[in-house]
Amino acid sequence: MNDTRTRLAAIAMLLLAGVLAGTQLGKIAPLVDWYRSEAGFSLVLIGWLTSMISIFVALVALPTGWAIERAGMRRSFVASAVVMAAGGLALAFLHDPWAILAARLVEGIGYLVLVIVIPALLNSIAPPAWRAPALAIWGGFVPVGFAVADFLARGMLPVAEPKYFLLVAVLAFAFFALLGAMLLGMIGDPDASAPKAAPLEAGFAGQISFPVMLVALAFGFYVILSVSFFAFMPAFVALPNANIALSAGLIALIVPIGNVLTGVLVRGRDGRFVLMLAGIGFAASLAAAVPAFAGSAPALATLAAVAIAIAGGIVASALFASIPTIVPAGKSASIAIGLVCQAGGIGTVIGPPLAGYVIETYGWSGFGTFLAMSAAIGGLCLLPLARMRLQETETAYAGQDTAG
Repeated sequence: MNDTRTRLAAIAMLLLAGVLAGTQLGKIAPLVDWYRSEAGFSLVLIGWLTSMISIFVALVALPTGWAIERAGMRRSFVASAVVMAAGGLALAFLHDPWAILAARLVEGIGYLVLVIVIPALLNSIAPPAWRAPALAIWGGFVPVGFAVADFLARGMLPVAEPKYFLLVAVLAFAFFALLGAMLLGMIGDPDASAPKAAPLEAGFAGQISFPVMLVALAFGFYVILSVSFFAFMPAFVALPNANIALSAGLIALIVPIGNVLTGVLVRGRDGRFVLMLAGIGFAASLAAAVPAFAGSAPALATLAAVAIAIAGGIVASALFASIPTIVPAGKSASIAIGLVCQAGGIGTVIGPPLAGYVIETYGWSGFGTFLAMSAAIGGLCLLPLARMRLQETETAYAGQDTAG
């Protein structure tokens, strides 16, 4: 297998491992009733079980990016995959509520590192022409992972105990992570010939440039919009006057259309074009949010919901694909990705409670306005970048050499 084919195979395995890491995030939702009735969990404990991973990302993703930079990306990937697999295996077999929470804590530590190191590796090992498309496809790992968890649960839970569902989910992740690690070991350092700066030049804070901060802010508002939209869509669709003809699960499965479309469009384009795609996605969400929840005609409401799903895929993918173009040579891609992930984690934690308050206070039409405002602010975060000269995705420096 030649070097390019090995790299592309490694990219495919890393993306599959990432999707299945997203499955670990989403595998608790199908088991809520079982944890209450069989394991004796209270709703509070189930809430902690569900949100623990997101809280980790919200609190410490940025320093985790710095730690990955110091330890090396390959070593960080292998270690975090082992930690997540160990936590997932324990989760499948433990029964005591506090032991289950401890296993989920271990899973969360592995997940935290994986969601930073996998895109950092994609940025590092991908051939220049594939760097932005790979990161664009990565942008859909959470909704696709949730969909995998949902389909796996539908297929297994009627005929098998929940522990076997949990076991299959984590073993599938471990299988593709192992293949990814093996392929990474066959790849030479893609940036060995690039000029290197001093490690962590200008200190930790010096790694965070103004464009990276703006992209992170935009990603945070995207996550508030997206997580709130999908968190409350099932409740809205169940209402008799919702007028949306598709199920919430089917709408979620439409998101990868935006991811794949962005992956095709960004290849060979400069950073401003990539961020323009993100701006278009925000604008589409802004236009569609109110019609989706304001009692519009069924065709319009359904089309608006589909537009938000596809636009969300475009925004997430474009923001991740822009990272190689906004991280200058000698700066750390891992730290930049850590900041973006931390902004997303904060959005995941605060978005649904804010949205719930808006729905209780202003109704579903107010919820549509809330989503529109989130899209507008996210788009405004990108405006200062419109006049900046950014690198092309195929020539952008892949970040500091920390493949490890």
